[in-house]
Amino acid sequence: MVTSRQAAARTVAVDPAAQLADLDAAFAAWWAERRGAARLSVVPVPFRELPQWSFTRDGDLVHDSGRFFTVSGMRVRGPEGPGRDQPVIVQPEIGVLGLLIKDLDGEPHVLLQAKAEPGNIDGIQLSPTVQATRSNYTRVHRGGATRHLEHFTGPGRGRVLVDSLQSEQGAWFWRKHNRNMVVEPVGEVAEHPDFRWIALRTVRRLLRVDHLVNMDTRSVLGCLPPGPVPAGPVPPPGSAPAAPALTSWLIDAKQHCLLDARPIPLADVGGWTRTETEIADVHERSFRIIAVRVEAGTREVRQWAQPLLAPRRPGLAVFLCRRTGGVPRVLVRARTEPGLGDFVELGPTVQWSDGTGPAVPEEAGPFDGSALTDDPACVRFDAELSEEGGRFHRAATRYRIIEADSGLSADGSQLPDDYRWLTPHQLHALVARGHHVNVQARSLLACLASLP
Repeated sequence: MVTSRQAAARTVAVDPAAQLADLDAAFAAWWAERRGAARLSVVPVPFRELPQWSFTRDGDLVHDSGRFFTVSGMRVRGPEGPGRDQPVIVQPEIGVLGLLIKDLDGEPHVLLQAKAEPGNIDGIQLSPTVQATRSNYTRVHRGGATRHLEHFTGPGRGRVLVDSLQSEQGAWFWRKHNRNMVVEPVGEVAEHPDFRWIALRTVRRLLRVDHLVNMDTRSVLGCLPPGPVPAGPVPPPGSAPAAPALTSWLIDAKQHCLLDARPIPLADVGGWTRTETEIADVHERSFRIIAVRVEAGTREVRQWAQPLLAPRRPGLAVFLCRRTGGVPRVLVRARTEPGLGDFVELGPTVQWSDGTGPAVPEEAGPFDGSALTDDPACVRFDAELSEEGGRFHRAATRYRIIEADSGLSADGSQLPDDYRWLTPHQLHALVARGHHVNVQARSLLACLASLP
């Protein structure tokens, strides 16, 4: 087990402005202008200064409308040991993460949004065309309408290329999922200063810039199949030759998972305390729940307040990769997370919610040391990227793609049973089924597509 507090820290300083200018000067100019217009202010406040939020008799933190989300509790018990309690975000609504795509000048472009979120590092990040919970796009907040939603819902929507329900962080959410869509629009798309058509190849290069492309964009990009953008809807996942066997292997892992997790009232969560300004574990090892007041110049609502989950340190997500017979493969793990609907989905080779090492027993694995190599000949991708800024405060994960050591068996004969070598096409076939590949692995799939 790696325990160094600097284990997953970046060792090379990166100048984002210089990176952007090198990639696309016109994009860099637009981005600088939108950053100036965002005028995002996020100020921590006591819980009592959260208008329209309150604690119930069970201790849960809820919105007066009964919508948006709730901070409640989760009790986790494994086959060994006493288990643990923790707060968890409960958000039963299915939101829309939608990306418009069309051919411009002979190559695919996607419409991205410069969006401010209260938990973002650096204020605004590149969001999908539509990134909205049901509470937001039905305007429970009484703010402005969600732009471009008509391209993804109702009879007027465009040609659907990708459409699947996908999970999000199973360590912090209770069974949350969003609809991930890629749509080719029919007719004209209204212009707006916050939105810009960007070549898909450029977006993939922008993934290398720390804290620029947000989690929801990466999730949707990870649902696109490897290679050229399809001319029609993505083929059904059953058309992938290996999908049935892989699905059976994953279902076996779900069936035999011995983890037990269940929701409990926040007041019953043991080992955590609540003060006027935070809910935190008594050992100060895990995340905190905090409250913030937000002002944003470019959002549907210009002022609001809300709770956020605040990790103490960045996490780590790594694919080990290799080529076998000229075919690229990545090493995935059937990974247990207590907040997932079936507890198990395919995840990265190494995934920690805390960059200092495995935070809970189910995060530990045999390849933790390989994930942190500094050998430049092995490091194919290395960037620190933000997680969802609408629910998490400055949550970051170091995403890496590492060439596997030559001594690691290519046929999988020496691997633990919860690991498999998969081609990107095989992994995408499982992404298309929904609830088979977790959000960190989908981010890494997007990063994998950025490699030469």
